[in-house]
Amino acid sequence: MGDPVEVGVVGLGKMGAALARRFLAQGAEVTVWNRSPAALETLVAEGARKAATAREVWNTAETVFTFLADDTAVRRVLLGESGLASGGAEHRLLVEMSTISLAASAEIATAMKRAGVAYLRCPVSGNPSLLAAGNLTLIVSGDEAAFAAAGDLLALVGARVLYVGSTDEARTMKLAVNAMLAATAQALAEAIVLCEASGVDRSTALEVIASSAIRSPFIDYKTQPLIECRYEATFTTAMLAKDLRLVAEAAASVRVKLPLAELVGHLAEQASTEGLADLDFMALLVRLQVLAGRSTDVPTTALNR
Repeated sequence: MGDPVEVGVVGLGKMGAALARRFLAQGAEVTVWNRSPAALETLVAEGARKAATAREVWNTAETVFTFLADDTAVRRVLLGESGLASGGAEHRLLVEMSTISLAASAEIATAMKRAGVAYLRCPVSGNPSLLAAGNLTLIVSGDEAAFAAAGDLLALVGARVLYVGSTDEARTMKLAVNAMLAATAQALAEAIVLCEASGVDRSTALEVIASSAIRSPFIDYKTQPLIECRYEATFTTAMLAKDLRLVAEAAASVRVKLPLAELVGHLAEQASTEGLADLDFMALLVRLQVLAGRSTDVPTTALNR
């Protein structure tokens, strides 16, 4: 890519840290900022530069990527004092990758326009491992000229970069994908608990499912962890519940009913309150095991029953 690219990454959770490392591995000069210092110092030790505030990231980066937990974090980091919208960033580019509400995204659009910053909505489909390999799917909307200008950077992290419109279409598309993901996870959990209660071994059931018309990359990805009863999370049950609340808000804003998404959202909320919030969202299966009075994949001492 010629001279090193200068890029900023704000928000160093699992995905944000993986994003910063991906840029470093591709030879970019990366400036980072994070609200908690531990993750920040880890990335600095790996070669990133540290900014004192989110706003200061603009001092060395023409393009800043943000990867934050929710609406509250996005508003604080982007719109708060010393945030990315607080000045000094005219003619720069923000690529916002969090899964947030349409309302919060609209607030960001207004603030960035006022600050003279181009704004791309860029939620992703994938996990830290896919990001590290540059194999994410990026769903992008916003100014088309800004999208074209960011093409080389986006290609460093996404094997598939899909431009879907000029405003918040990417936000809606991400929520739609996550609604389908949630429904698939619940259906898979129900299939497993039914098969096991009927005497079918789990690995056999998953092999049959993988040989049927319902097979998907998601089912392939979850098969081995389910066989091994592993629930370490990159996307937790609490995160799924949060995203399904956003789906419900988006549906209400355009006056459509999504009964399946609403149902799975309710189930994810219940699982979260019953001790499964921090496990992988396939812990929907564990809740079904509890309801059926069957042995669970995780110790029952971890459950609030």
